[in-house]
Order: sequence, then C-alpha cells, then structure tokens
Amino acid sequence: MRRGTLEAYKQTFLVPAKLTDRRAVYLSRDTQERADFVVRRLGDRGANLSSFVERIVRAHLEDYAEEIEEWRKL
Repeated sequence: MRRGTLEAYKQTFLVPAKLTDRRAVYLSRDTQERADFVVRRLGDRGANLSSFVERIVRAHLEDYAEEIEEWRKL
C-alpha cells in the first residue's frame, strides 16, 4: 500500500471531478459513511463523495490496467 503526504492524497483523491454521463453506484451504509467522513474531514471546499469514488476507481483501473488486460485474455 502506498503512503504519502496529505497534500498528495488530496490532489489524487479529493479534487472535485466534473462528472458527465453519470450512473448510480451503490455502497454499503458503512462504506458510504466512512468514505463521506474522509471527504468531509480531509477535503477542501467543493470536495464530494462522488468525485472521491470516481478518482479511487480510476486510480485502481490505471494501477491494474496491464494485469486486467492479461486476465481478460485468459
């Protein structure tokens, strides 16, 4: 797991994203409450849960892009 500075974390996950052509995604209540807590406590004005989730999923897909492509071919 990566560790870094609060500022790096905020720049990676807590900058508001312009979401177009949106779709609903459901989280358990516990996960939603924990994620919302992070956004409220660490995020600056304009940070929101939807942008946070969008950036987490995008980072995951980028980090695992090569592996996902290999596994897709199996």
